[in-house]
Formats: sequence, structure tokens, C-alpha cells
Amino acid sequence: MAEEPDDDLVMQSLLLDEIGQSVIGMDSEWRVTYWNRASERLYGFSAPEVLGVRIADLGIIGGDEAQRESTGREITRRLASDGDWAGELWTRHRQGREFPVHATVSPIRGRHTVPVAVVAISKDITDRKHSEAILRRFSALVESSGDAIIGADMSGTITSWNAGAARMFGWSAREAVGLNYQLLISRQAAGFDAEVRSSIDSGRFVTGVEARWRRKDGTVIDVELTVSPVYGPDGDQMGASAIARDITEIQRLRAAAAVEREKLLAAQEMAHVGSVEHTLETGETWHSEEFARILGLGVGQAASRKLMLELTHPEDRHLVQQVWKNLDEGLGSADFEYRLVRADGQERWLHSRIRRVDSEAGKPARFLDTVLDITERKNAEKILEWRARHDALTGLPNRYVITEVLQDLLDRDSRAVVMFVDVDRFKLINDGIGHGAGDTILMLLGERLKTFVRSGDTVGRFGGDEFIIVCENLMLRGARTLAERIRQSTRRPFEVDGRKIYLNVSVGIALAGPDDTAESMLRGADTAMYRAKSAGGDSSAVYDVRMTGRATGRLDLESGLRLALEREELSLDYQPIVELSSGATVGFEALLRWHHSEHGLIQPDTFIPIAEETGLIVPIGAWVLQEALRQVQSWRRELKGAEGICAAVNISGRQFVAADFPNIVESAIRASGIDPGAVHLEITETVLMDQPDLPRETLRRLHALGVGLSIDDFGTGYSSLSYLKWLSARTLKIDRTFVEELGRGPHGATIIELVLGMADTLRLDVIAEGVETVEQLTELRRLGVRHAQGFLWSQPLPPERIRGWLESLPDRSWHIDPVRPEP
Repeated sequence: MAEEPDDDLVMQSLLLDEIGQSVIGMDSEWRVTYWNRASERLYGFSAPEVLGVRIADLGIIGGDEAQRESTGREITRRLASDGDWAGELWTRHRQGREFPVHATVSPIRGRHTVPVAVVAISKDITDRKHSEAILRRFSALVESSGDAIIGADMSGTITSWNAGAARMFGWSAREAVGLNYQLLISRQAAGFDAEVRSSIDSGRFVTGVEARWRRKDGTVIDVELTVSPVYGPDGDQMGASAIARDITEIQRLRAAAAVEREKLLAAQEMAHVGSVEHTLETGETWHSEEFARILGLGVGQAASRKLMLELTHPEDRHLVQQVWKNLDEGLGSADFEYRLVRADGQERWLHSRIRRVDSEAGKPARFLDTVLDITERKNAEKILEWRARHDALTGLPNRYVITEVLQDLLDRDSRAVVMFVDVDRFKLINDGIGHGAGDTILMLLGERLKTFVRSGDTVGRFGGDEFIIVCENLMLRGARTLAERIRQSTRRPFEVDGRKIYLNVSVGIALAGPDDTAESMLRGADTAMYRAKSAGGDSSAVYDVRMTGRATGRLDLESGLRLALEREELSLDYQPIVELSSGATVGFEALLRWHHSEHGLIQPDTFIPIAEETGLIVPIGAWVLQEALRQVQSWRRELKGAEGICAAVNISGRQFVAADFPNIVESAIRASGIDPGAVHLEITETVLMDQPDLPRETLRRLHALGVGLSIDDFGTGYSSLSYLKWLSARTLKIDRTFVEELGRGPHGATIIELVLGMADTLRLDVIAEGVETVEQLTELRRLGVRHAQGFLWSQPLPPERIRGWLESLPDRSWHIDPVRPEP
């Protein structure tokens, strides 16, 4: 009597086991009756451990309780109706690790040698999840371009027919599957059929073939085909798969067609995956074309182990040899990365995933190696790693690296020294020559600092205009000497866009103490640097623990600034704007002050840049606008002679481009009751020039409100007449650098004459800033400037002194005594 054939379930399980799919058989009580080797690898339980155990008691179903109950009900419902359930769910390894699988749960129909009522087939899809985004994009590309994907067996019978094929050719999947693909072939494609069949039969991949294929309604369309062989689990060719693209319209637009073909080829090569198979008994090797491309193999060149080892990077050969040794000795699979050097000299990174296939005797018979070219990913990782550790603008090490280097010195008990180097009044440089030129100066400064330190020292950028220098084995005297050399070096001019820019820097020095950490030393150097700045800048200071009570570093300033509004530490001073012909006050410019509860008065050039960088300038600016309009309107209403004064309020670029800025202005006007015509919003010319895409709706609404726009520091940003007209500006404020030139030579007067001519053409008012001497006043009157402000008349005044200022005007309208700035 002939031997009975193997049970179907067992046979299918063995086949699925070869591709890593778990097969679990269960009886009607959900007790495990069959558990294949892939299940053991996937869940960590051996067959003897699980047989007879209810599947729920194994704890291999992951997710939360609600998900488990919902999935269980759905599976039970489908099985009760004699249907199959398929989907994705989370499962759990016996060691607790959860991972996603795709599972199919089906009732067993028929008799089997193994008592099974239900069979569950599942596959770990962790890797698939990682590449799902790429697959979705590729799928979307194919579907959106109308591509058809058709599969056929070796006899030419259609086995699969996607929605794209149905749309393209008119036959539904139900109609097409089971027919011979010859139904598509038109008479014009007679030679094509033989050519493609020959290629597929030989296992070759065919792409870019154009043909004329027939649709259901009899019409013929032009298609571009990509045809590839399809292999079964045993490695034998079982058919072919074709991707067809309708290029009927594209034929009339060949240039566009070329672009589409390039996109298709790029999508096909995007994965960079090749495969190779080694047969141990015969020593034969088979590899895919993509594998040959990755390794740079010539036509007919076999990818033997010897050749691959020769191509492997010398530093990685031991790793590859060890992996092969482990596989030969019984390791079931290997997953590793290594480098190879191709014959053309290119170095490529490969991710290799090797699986061993055993013979019937249980000995290794073949090795299937799937290779992914990950060179681009590795290069990107290197770039990302570099960027994560370096400043994007200067290329210098960033705070992370500086902290790492400094902590290493401290761990080795080296005499570590940290220096904070900060550019004095850098905001004026940005405002004067633009942020692009300011960035250039920072790059040049970083390069210059590197030339003034020793080879073992580290120069980094902390952020903004702050640089850090970390030195090893340096005493206090040497640190002071180095700080002085740095200060002297920055006094040499920097050439930027044909200009010579001179810098002063403040340097904070911190020497390592017995209990110091990298963070404590950085804070100390930061504190010392701000101490140097508070002393007038262009100097250095050494950190002393006693400074902590008197000075603060940038981090502390930022933290304090976030609470300044809430603590009512912010206030406004007001500098008079004077009519030169009469000496009368026509307005006040509101200037922000910060009286820190611990550190006293902090200068605007210290905290305003921090507010700009952190975005705190937006809420602070809204408060300044509301407070200034309220205060000025109270003077207009209560003080004699102040009825017509205006309020000038500085606006930052971040405020100006905010979508709700017009609403904030309108709300402040309504709350104060001030005439909108008395409100002047001042924004520097350089900020305007750095914002070429100003929100037109904001300008339109401000103009409709009736408020005036003043261009501050005018003359430094090279505005054009058309630009000023488009802005609907009302006032130009001449930058103080031009006023300072008055009386010293013809240059300052010439610039001011040009500004006055421009203002007269556009009917704009002009205000001169920074007037400090009688000579400057005389020149301004001669030139015809009508309004000005500066220390010649008054420093910015607190609100309580404004009444006295206005009441004393008649006594000094025509007599000017220069006012010295407070120390």
C-alpha cells in the first residue's frame, strides 16, 4: 500500500517556516496542538512548553486590554461564520519585548493528522514597519501615475491584476485572472512577446520596454513595461511580474516622458537591495543584478566568498570571517553591517542579512544573503553626527562638545581654564551692516580665535556672538595673557563687503577648582564675562565665587527675563523729541529698562538680544506698547502744553511679522484712548531690509488705523525710494553715526542732505538721533532738520520727571546746556 502523503498543514508549515512565518495550530478550546520552529524563534517558547496550553495563557498577545478584547471578539466572530481573519496586531516575546506581526487566523476545513480546529499564521513585520513610509511613497507614486501591476505564471496565465490594471485596460480582476496575458498583445507587439519571454525564461530583469497593448474596448495604448522574474520559496522561477505604464499621451511629450522615466528608475533603485545565494555542496553562487551593481562586479563575475572577502574593507574582514564561521558552525542567521571597497575604489557600506537553509539531514546546505546598500544612510549619519556636535555657522565645536572636552580635562585633574569671549554691542553691528555681514564677522572671528590658541586648546561657539575657549594646563597668569592677546587680535579690522569693521570683546575667565564640574566652570566664565561687560566692555575678568551675588550669566538672565513682567521689574523711560526752531517738546520715545531684583539695572543691549532670540520680545513688546500709549495719553490729557505730543515706540522684527500684531496695536490704542495719529511705531531700517516679504496686510491695517511708521537708524540699510513709498512710512530717523560726523568733516553733512532730499520728495518728517553737542545742533539747524533728540537736551527720563521737564521748557527753550550721560 502506497504511503499516505504528508498532511497539508504540516507541509505548509514547513514551507512557511523557511521564510520565517509562525504557524500555530489550536483545537476548538484554543489549546495549542501544533507549534513550528518559526514560532519558537518568534515567541521564545519551545513546542513542548506550549503544547496543550491555551493560547491566551501564554501571554504572547500584546497591546492593551481593550485592544486584546476587541481583536479577540473580531476573530471569534469571523471564525464562527466560517470565515478567515487577517490583520496586524502586537505580540509579545516571552522576555517581554513587544513587536508587530501580520497574522491570519483561519478555521481548518478538512481532516489533518494533527488535531487542529484553528490555525494562526503570523510574520514579524518590525522591519516592514520601519520601511513602511518608503513603501507608501513608492506605492502612491505607482498608483497616482496609473501604473498597472500584473502577475503571470510560467504558462502566461494571469495570476494577479491590480486596480491600476483594471483602470488602464478595462478588464476587472475577476475577468482577467485566469486568462492568458495574450489578450493584451496587439499585432504591433509580435516581436515584443518573444523578446520578453526569452528574457524572463532566462531569469533576466527587463525594463524600459515599450509596447502597444490592447484594451477591453479594442483600443490600443502605448505602455512602458518593467518585467521581472518571480521565484518561489525553493528558488525556482514560478512566473513573472510586469509593471505597465500608460505612455500614450507622454509619447507626444518626450521631454516630460524622460523625466517620468527617471523618476521611475530612481524609485526602483531607491531600496538598493541585492541578493546572493551560496550552495555549500557545489560551491556555486547566484546573485541578482542589483547585488552585482552594489559590489561593482563585472559581467559574468561570480560573487564567491573569496572575492567578497577581498573586496571587504581591511578593518571589517575579521567581522565578516567570524560571521561566516558562526554560520558554518550552526548559527541560523546573521544580521550585520560592514564596508567593502569596490574595484573602482568606491567605499560602500552594506547591511547584510544572512539566513541558513539546512538540508534534509539537518546540515547547512545554502546561505541566502540579502544585502542593502546603506552608504547614503551612513553618510547622512556622519553629517548628522557632525552637525549635532558643531555650530552650523562657524563649524566650530558646539556647547555639547565643549562640555565633553572640559569634563574630560576635569576627570584627568588637568589644570583646566574656560574663557567666554563675547562681542561688545554686536547688535549694533547687525543693525548697522545687516545680519548676513554679521554672520560673516562671526565666522572670521572664530577663525581668528583659533590662530591665537595652542594646538591642544579647543575653540567653540556657545551661541549668538559668544565663543568659548577651553585650555589645558594653564595658570592664571597665562590665562590673563591669552585673554589680552585675544582682545588685541580682535582690534585688527575685519574686511566685510569692502568695509573695515572693528570689534571689542569682553572675556570671562574661570579656573578649575577642586569641586568644579564642566557646567559650573561654564557658568563661572559666563558670569565673569558679564562682569567684564558691565564694567564697560573691552576688558577681561576672572571668576570669583563672590561674583555670584553681584553678576549673572546669560542663562540666569534668560530665566529672570521670563519672570520680569510678572515681577513688575520692567519699566519705561522717555527721551524727549525736540523741535529745533523753538525747543518745544513734540514727543517722547519710550525706552525699555530692566531693574533686576538681585542684580540691579541691566542694560538693554544685554537683555534685548536675549529677548529677541527666545521670542520673549513679543509679549514684552506688547506690554511696552500698551504702557507707553497709556502713559503718553495721560500726559496729553493732564499736562499743559502736552496736548499734541506723540508717542514713539520701538518695534522688533519678530513683532512686526506676527500675524496678530495689528490687533495688538489697535487694542493698545483703544485701551489708552490716544489719537492713532500720535502713535509712531519705530522699526530699524536694517530689520526692514532683512524682511523682504513684509506682511502687506499688516501694513495695510496699520495705515488704516492711522498710526505712523518711523524708520529708525536710517541710512544704514540702503532703502530705496520705491521701498519707502511702499511702506507708507511717515518719519525717517537719521542714524547717530551720521550726526556724530557733523563738524568733523563734510561726509556726515552730505549724507544728511541726501536723506533730507529723499524725505522732501516723499513728504516725510526727519528726526536726528544722538545729538550731543551745540556744534551738531548748529549744523542740523543749518541743514534744515526740524526735529532731534539726544543728550544735548536730556537723557531718557522716568515718568515722574516728565511733568517737571515740560514745565521748565519756557526757561530753556533758547538756551542749550549739554547734558552729560550718566555713568
